[in-house]
Amino acid sequence: MTQWKLVLVMGLVVGAIWLGGAAVTKYSLEQMAFITPIAVVVVGATVGIVLLWVKVVADSIRRRGER
Repeated sequence: MTQWKLVLVMGLVVGAIWLGGAAVTKYSLEQMAFITPIAVVVVGATVGIVLLWVKVVADSIRRRGER
């Protein structure tokens, strides 16, 4: 993936978090613009934890199958 495609995808993700956050919370678009960096970190950490647990469970299932 080239650099500009990655920037475009990340911009769309941040925009979706910004607009989605404004839609589901009491904050306006202007207020959500200040909170979006924190929301991006929280979403990233949540996705990372979910992927970690998926890997742990998949590895556990695979090891049980080897016995």
